[in-house]
Amino acid sequence: MSIKDVLFGSEEEKAADEAAAEKAKNGTVSKDMLVGQIIMEHPAAADFLMSCGMGCIFCPSAQMESLEQAAMVHGLDADDICDALNETLGG
Repeated sequence: MSIKDVLFGSEEEKAADEAAAEKAKNGTVSKDMLVGQIIMEHPAAADFLMSCGMGCIFCPSAQMESLEQAAMVHGLDADDICDALNETLGG
């Protein structure tokens, strides 16, 4: 990994970000999306995530943490959370 990758992200990270952005355009939440991004695009997601036990969704780490990472930290299954969130949001 080069210093450029550390500072600006690797090509794989950029590709993942582009894939997440494409999913967001379709209105579908994916577990690789950042929690902050999900809440910004789907404000109703905040209540849902808090009801699942993710009470710190507005903390600074939520801006840099994927839904999958946040679920892991809180002992939740990311796939289940993602599926239920999409169902709740109607996606």
